[in-house]
Amino acid sequence: MRKIVIFSGTTEGRLLSEMLSKQGISHFVCVATEYGKDMMDKSPLAKVLSRRMDKEAMEDFFYSEKIDDGAVVVDATHPYAREVTDNLKYVTSKHNIEYVRIIREKSDAYYEGVTYYSDASECAEALLAQEGNILLTTGSKELDKFSILLKKDDRTRVFVRVLPALESIKLCINMGVMQDHIIAMQGPFSQKMNEALLQQYDIKHLITKDSGTAGGFDEKIRAALSGNAKVHVIERPAYENGISVGEAFKLITGKEADEHGTMKVVLAGAGMGNKLFETVALKEEIEKSDIVFGAERLLKEISKPKYNMYLSSDIIPVLEKEKPEKAVILFSGDTGFYSGAKKMEKALRDWKKDLDITVLPGISSFSYLASKTGESYEDAKMCSLHGKNKKEDMAEVIDKIQHNRKTFVLLSGKEDVKKLSEKMLSMGIDAEITIGRNLSYEGEVIKKLTLEEAGKYSDEGIVTVFIKNNSPKRRLLINIKKDDFFIRDKVPMTKECIRHESIIRLKLKEGDIFYDIGGGTGSVAVEAAGLSRTLKVTTIEKKPEAVKLIKENVQKAGLENIDIICDEAIETVKTLPKPDAVFIGGSGGKLKEIIDILREKGPGIRFVINAVSLETIEEITCILKDTPHKDEEITMISVSDVKKAGEHHLLSAQNPVWIFSFVME
Repeated sequence: MRKIVIFSGTTEGRLLSEMLSKQGISHFVCVATEYGKDMMDKSPLAKVLSRRMDKEAMEDFFYSEKIDDGAVVVDATHPYAREVTDNLKYVTSKHNIEYVRIIREKSDAYYEGVTYYSDASECAEALLAQEGNILLTTGSKELDKFSILLKKDDRTRVFVRVLPALESIKLCINMGVMQDHIIAMQGPFSQKMNEALLQQYDIKHLITKDSGTAGGFDEKIRAALSGNAKVHVIERPAYENGISVGEAFKLITGKEADEHGTMKVVLAGAGMGNKLFETVALKEEIEKSDIVFGAERLLKEISKPKYNMYLSSDIIPVLEKEKPEKAVILFSGDTGFYSGAKKMEKALRDWKKDLDITVLPGISSFSYLASKTGESYEDAKMCSLHGKNKKEDMAEVIDKIQHNRKTFVLLSGKEDVKKLSEKMLSMGIDAEITIGRNLSYEGEVIKKLTLEEAGKYSDEGIVTVFIKNNSPKRRLLINIKKDDFFIRDKVPMTKECIRHESIIRLKLKEGDIFYDIGGGTGSVAVEAAGLSRTLKVTTIEKKPEAVKLIKENVQKAGLENIDIICDEAIETVKTLPKPDAVFIGGSGGKLKEIIDILREKGPGIRFVINAVSLETIEEITCILKDTPHKDEEITMISVSDVKKAGEHHLLSAQNPVWIFSFVME
């Protein structure tokens, strides 16, 4: 197999390595420093070596790895790294190895008022006679050329921007750069970031190389000119021939390539916001990124080009315009825990199918609060009311608190604390609540309150709470309600035994849409809705007095997943979506019409119909004869209660009830 060696040090070298790895091609990558090695994407197909090489070291390396006349060496070093390029040309020519030079495109833009110099020394001499602060962006290896500006009397006005690598920082210190004048940042940078730095340090002279579009040259120049700083550009070495990344890829593989490569997007959990609780993996991804998105509090200490955005509708247009190689989108807490990461990933996939998306976890506020309170959370329920204002959201959280000893809840702020504690008090829940505010920050507050105290909570900020229920309710294995639970008055009600048998035949599943037609007291709707809060129940009743009772029974049961409609069923079902199951306890003489309307919504609806009169039984029988259906079951149930009369117990028979169940085809 042909051996491939990339001498890297630029974005282009990294990109070519990634493109080869995706094609399953093994190769060597040679970089000068450990920092350069860290910036490479990890791939088992790319063997990365980090050390500076002169001619002898290059020859030793080629010999040890048997890189001979069948190999190809790609020079993707910086345009200003002339010594490395000259050495590579010499060694490859000597050993008859194919040499390929990748050229970074120069900026096509023309800027008025920019001064050009043939080399760094000429530029340094010119600046000696000029006043004002200087920002050097030429890299740490060029510092010796500017030594005349770093003399004791003059160095206070020199600021240096270098890579955040230990080697670069040591070079700055050794050359006499004041430590608080060293700006260690990974570029390229946006125009706004450059403008901010120039303004912060009152820069009057910007010194740069022509690093081309990929190196952020244009953004630097525009930033300096907008702030009235003078621009001093060190010209590239003599013109040289070369090819693009895509052309190098085609030369090696014989295939066409997208020189921009696949855009990488990292969806990352940033923890609670304090950088101390940011993962090492996230720090590395931010370091390698070209652009970062997130809420303002998550971006504060990030020096990369950044956007205060967290909605896909805002982020995608920026990605389209900027076309970064790698973008990081930050989410508070953990990406897998009540995070927008899942929705963001779907939106990004819909926008661009070939995106390379990585998801990184973060430290959630729940795990942090658990550690602070000494509580475990493997046996706790976790839920969120953050940004959720619907009654059913609160009902779901209360249900978890009511039936579990431990519950963690993420809240939007003080109003949520008050509402939650008031609801718990009204439900008679015996619990204590631990409030965590500004978690991980200097002003962190963690305190335990009674529910009464929590009802008066007034501190601002996003809050996470831990609730310990001292007497959690145990759920019934068969969740049934007795007749005496329901407020009935004089409204007819489907009795207990019939109600339970009917609900069993409905074969309800989690998330089903269920209609109760002829609601009466609401006993069927309430009993069904109590089985699972994921059910979407609609009960239809035309009599206002019955609707009033249904509302009272729903409130008594503490349910929020029931819609109550006061109207004729035949008109209402026309406007509703297709249900999964329907119970008909009363039809007002419109049974066939109601079934016909529901049939038009599509097959697969399960019906359960109760009949007491012979006329209704006959009508249902005729409907079943004339209508395609399956899974038919007909059961007649006769129930007798036992009532005490003096010393005796007498049977009191209820009317026999026929239960018809079937699935419409």
